[in-house]
This record gives sequence, C-alpha cells and structure tokens, in this order.
Amino acid sequence: MFKLAAITLLSAVLLSSNAFARSDFNDAYEAAQAGDYAHAVSLWKKLAKQGDPAAQYALAWMYESGQGVLIDIKQAAHWYKEAAIQNNIAAQAVLASLYDQGTGVTASPQSAVKWYLKAANQGDAESQFQLGLHYQDGNGALQNDRQSFLWFSKAAEQGYLSAELHLANIYRLGKGVKQDYHAAIKWYKKASSQGNASATFYLAQFYELGHGVVQDNLRAHSLYQASALKNFAPAAYKAGEFHENGKAGKTNLEQAMKWYKSAANKGDSTAQYKLAKLYQNGSGIEKNIRIAINWYKHAAIKNHPQAYYHLGLIYEKGEQGIKINKSKAFDYYQKAVSLGNLYANAHLAAYYEQGIGVPMDIERALALYQKSPEAWSKVNYQKLSEHKFCLKNATTELFSVPIACTNRQVLSKEIKNKKITVISENLADWSDTYFTGAAIEGTSQLEITYTREDYFASAQYTFIGRSDPSLIFRIKEIVQQKYDQPDTSEGDPIKGEVSFQWLLNDGIKVVVQRKWPDTTTFLTYSLPEHIELLKAQQKQSPDKIYLADNDAENKTIGKVAPSFF
Repeated sequence: MFKLAAITLLSAVLLSSNAFARSDFNDAYEAAQAGDYAHAVSLWKKLAKQGDPAAQYALAWMYESGQGVLIDIKQAAHWYKEAAIQNNIAAQAVLASLYDQGTGVTASPQSAVKWYLKAANQGDAESQFQLGLHYQDGNGALQNDRQSFLWFSKAAEQGYLSAELHLANIYRLGKGVKQDYHAAIKWYKKASSQGNASATFYLAQFYELGHGVVQDNLRAHSLYQASALKNFAPAAYKAGEFHENGKAGKTNLEQAMKWYKSAANKGDSTAQYKLAKLYQNGSGIEKNIRIAINWYKHAAIKNHPQAYYHLGLIYEKGEQGIKINKSKAFDYYQKAVSLGNLYANAHLAAYYEQGIGVPMDIERALALYQKSPEAWSKVNYQKLSEHKFCLKNATTELFSVPIACTNRQVLSKEIKNKKITVISENLADWSDTYFTGAAIEGTSQLEITYTREDYFASAQYTFIGRSDPSLIFRIKEIVQQKYDQPDTSEGDPIKGEVSFQWLLNDGIKVVVQRKWPDTTTFLTYSLPEHIELLKAQQKQSPDKIYLADNDAENKTIGKVAPSFF
C-alpha cells in the first residue's frame, strides 16, 4: 500500500488532473497543507461524488491515512477504484497493491495484474516493476520470463532501483534471456551508484571471478568492503574471507575475524559457520569449543547443513571436553542429512546399523552408506552388504545369534542377556571366557575367539570328563540330533583321543573332540576362513590391537564408525 505524505500525494494528483483550476479543489489542498484535514475531506468528498478523479484519489488517501476521518480501508479502496476507472495512474497503482495484499478488498492477484498493467502502460515505474514480479512468479498471470524481462527493463530504464537489480540478476543467471555478464554489470553498476549494497556485492563477485571483466581481487575486495560497510552481511563474510586467505594482499586473521563477526552478528549463516570452525580449530584465535558450538547452533537454526554435521561430530566424539551425547549427535546428523549434507549419511548409517538410539535397520543403513562420499562409508557399505547376504544364508546359531555373521559386540551382548557369568572380557584380548556350568549342564566354561576386527572365529565349550570315556558319545548324540550324522570321524572311540566333525551349509565347522586319558571333551564351533585370518594376524603380531604403520587401509578403517563387517 502506498503511504504518501499529503503534499507528495497532492503533487501527484496535480500532474494527473486539472483539478487545481477549480477553486474548491484548491481550497481543499490549502486546507490539507494547513492541517485542517476535516475541511479538506469535506471539500474533496463533494468533488469526488461529482466524479472528479483527482478528488476521488485525494479522498481515498485521507481514508487510508486517517487524516480528517477515521481510517476506513474499504472506503479508501472504493474511492481509489473510482479514480482508477477514470484512468488516474496513481489510483490504478495503489488499487493494484490493495488487490495484491487483500487490503480493503478481497485479495486477487489477477485483479492486481489488471490494474498494474493499466498504470504500467501509462509509464508508472513501480507498477512496471510489480508486473515483472508477477510474470516472474506466475502470480495472477501465466509465468512468462519474457514478459517479466520486458517490464523489469521498462522500470529499470526509468531508474527504478529494484528493477535495475532484478534485471541485473536476470542477465547474470541467464533466466529467460541469454546470459550476458556485460549487461548484468551495467545494471549492477547503476543500482550500486544508487547505494544498493546487494548490487555492489555482485559487482565484487564479477571482479573476483573475472566474469565480464578482467579478474581483479583488489577491486573485488574494495567493493566487498564497500558493500559490507552498508551492513550487507554476505559482503562482510567475503571481506573476512579475503583477509583470511590473503586474496587481496597479506593474510590478516585479525581483520578476517572482525568481518566474520560483523557478518555473523547480522545473521549470515555462512559467517556463523566459519566462526564456529575457527574457534573449534583455534585458527587465528584461542580454541574454544563452547563458543564454537554456540556459533554452529546459530548457523544450524538457519538450516546450515554443515553446521548440523559438525555439531553431530562434536557430540559423537565428545570433543574438547564436551560430554558424549549419542542422542544429540543422531538428531544433528539426521537434520544434516535432510538438508543435503552427504557426509552425515555415513554417520547416521552407523546408528541404524548398530541400533544406537533407534531400532536396528540394515536396509536404512545400507541406503545411507551408499549415498556418502566418505571412503570408509564405501568400505562399511561393502561389509554390511556381505553381512546381509550372510544373514540370509546363515543357519548355525549360538544364543540365538547366527555366528557366521556376528561380531564380538553382538555376541557378547546376547550371552550376557542369557545371564551367563563373565570370567573375562577384554577387547584387547583375542578371546572372551564365560562360566557356563549354571546354564549348560556338564560344561565348565565357554571360550570365544575373535579376529583383530572382532569377527567371530570360534566358540569352544569344555565338558570335564573325570575319566568318563562315554562322555564324548553323549555330546556327539546331542549334536547329531541337531545336525545329523557327522561328516568325518577320527581316532579310537573305545580309548584314546577321538573327534567327530560336521561341515554345515553356512560354512560353520562343528567338532566334538575328546582328550585322553582325562576324557575332557570339547564342543567347538568355528568359521574356518576366520580361523585362518586369526592365525595370520597372530603371526603378524601377538598384540590384538596392533596396527602396522604402513597399513593405510587398516588405519582408515580403524578411525571409522564400527560396522558388523
């Protein structure tokens, strides 16, 4: 809605009417200037009812502004329309804006376009600009880039600042016209000369990138700072970037921080993110993770995806004394993913893979791993795919866990869920040991071995014989009932060492073996390929957590989120 001072209003009326030739209109004008608005309204109302468009326009403004009468937007709209019908350009422009906003009339973009068009054809720059917007957005008229360009051009030729800026953007982006950097620069310069900070910012970009002009970082930096001094936050960020990177001279971190803070305090999310990283890493300033988190959060509120990602990393790792909070990390990763941060996909995938704070969802984990560009994400995707295939084909279970496809974390958890007593559990050791006497009759312990990566290798139950040669047959019978006849047997069943072996469909080997003469019997489940891997690793180093300095692949994997495989 046009909010004009009374004198400015009536000056516009003078240009569109010979009303001042009549003494009543002149008297009303003088009364309005003197502050006697009630008398002015009385005189203009009489003329307006007689059909005088200038008086109708003036009366409408009085109702709109509440000068001499109570504010009455419906009455204002009525008189603007009466004047507009008589081709009063100012009334047409105002009436169009009322339809745009639904003020005093029912909102109607179509009616707004109708009246803007009438005023625009009479040369009103504001109406021409508004028509450009309506055609650009397809609001009240069919979307039409050519028409939008036409009306922006007409308004820009009249020096209308917003139209100059829009026209420059159209040429810069090549939207509806052939991309033309020279034309864009022309209109940015015109808008910049009127003090528009945004236009000055884009001019700086052209000089920085060398688009349409000779590349000139000094000129770009000067323009960025000129725009920044007019409180344009993106320009303040760029001024900081130039100082940080020394793009226009020597590196000056103090000046960089000054401009970054200026942009950040004005709400620029990129600057807020940059400040957070500087505080987190201690670049040019003392490390301060809490200030870093504060700036990350400011940027995150504005949906900065990298800010959410870095918040997730901080709370996942517990960086610089921050308490680990997996739940917060998950929420931040999830938001980062929703905003398009590809790196967060891998971290979120690990949560779904392991069921950390969410139900385990292998399919979701696979989809997320596949989207991430992280090298370790591709490794985990491959391993998890193999694990999924393994699960599909695995049939041998211990404690309800398919052991051909399990790892230490999963199996240990399930064993303890069965209330089996731990004798020793240590991730730095190759094996864990449990007391099983209370859970499985006749056994004394269960020892489970793992590869360096904590993949399942073997599980061995010990049955104390106490000179009982028949013990092995009782155990064999139990195993045989589950897996049918053994594939092979060795030794003398009557006396001496003896063993029975089963090779199962999922690759698990089951062995029932007897010592002699104490007849202690062992029931062993093993995955031969992992047994071979375990032997190779122990030969390489007896230290389970050993990591060769030149083993680049293992170094990479050692730093990533854990995966089943």
